[in-house]
Amino acid sequence: MAQRRMFSRQLVESDRFSDMSPTARLLYFYLGLSADDDGFVDGVRRVQRSMGASEDDIKVLIAKGYLITFDDGACVLTRWRLDNTI
Repeated sequence: MAQRRMFSRQLVESDRFSDMSPTARLLYFYLGLSADDDGFVDGVRRVQRSMGASEDDIKVLIAKGYLITFDDGACVLTRWRLDNTI
């Protein structure tokens, strides 16, 4: 897995992102650090619990369109290609 990740200033400074709670924003960053090279994260709940986020934070990321979850517990960050392309 790659050791470097990027987050677009356009994302981080947007009103849509800023309107989320600090823990939802932090969860997004932690998920980004845990993602594979295609933006998939296995163990979303583990990441969520390890940094003190709530279930509601995951729901906010889904509702805002930053995260898609799957029945097997994995998820994908929807902006992955935008944020991790130079």
